[in-house]
Amino acid sequence: MKATRSAPRERERSRTTSGNLSVEAEVDLLSYCAREWKGETPRARLMRKAYEELFWRYHVKCVRPVKRDNYDALRSVLFQIFSQGLSFPSWMKEKDIVKLPEKLLFSQGCNWIQQYSFGPEKYTGSNVFGKLRKCVELLKLQWTEFSGMRDYHKRGSMCNSLFSDAILECKLYEALKFLMLYQVTEVYEQMKTNKIVPSLFRLLFSRESSPDPLSFMMNHLNSIGDTCGLDQFSPDFSPVMVPPSFHTVGTCP
Repeated sequence: MKATRSAPRERERSRTTSGNLSVEAEVDLLSYCAREWKGETPRARLMRKAYEELFWRYHVKCVRPVKRDNYDALRSVLFQIFSQGLSFPSWMKEKDIVKLPEKLLFSQGCNWIQQYSFGPEKYTGSNVFGKLRKCVELLKLQWTEFSGMRDYHKRGSMCNSLFSDAILECKLYEALKFLMLYQVTEVYEQMKTNKIVPSLFRLLFSRESSPDPLSFMMNHLNSIGDTCGLDQFSPDFSPVMVPPSFHTVGTCP
């Protein structure tokens, strides 16, 4: 009697949803801090102080270690958003973010966006818009679903499923990268009309490697997910808020 064999797609789904979680189970915050930040270097002392403040002032008792790769900072941010069921920021509520890739091309004439890279995939040409649209559409769909879910345990179960699917994760991180690029482009246009913009954007555009959105994309953003992470491309600019360590996300009791 022959043994039954699962279809290739089923076997692949099994591999991506079991034992491959990119955000690990909870561990005690202070124990993790003591293990990861030993020694008396200035950075180690600063990180221990940050973790202790999280514990005593904000009552964060546990953290979940995050897989270390060139998407880890974005993974930390996205996990916090989804696991806590956070809603869209105000500017995303006012716009249909799925249409933003086409808007950059047709309304603002950003033909250079065809040079956008999807992590290690050097994807160029006019098809970049369709691929970006699918990534942003997926992010909007997932974000809407998580933010509308009031059951904490159900959100946790869905997070475990999502953060076990490497292909799905990459699409979501590329959507976040694109939203960063869109905001940088919007602020750049505002600066042309002498509008007041946040100082962090002025710092960004004052650098030789990113005086405009195109150079920001080519010299920095395209490398995220490929050769470096968000924490590596700039010592003084980060368009998204991240936890004290890019390699953990905090959880409250």
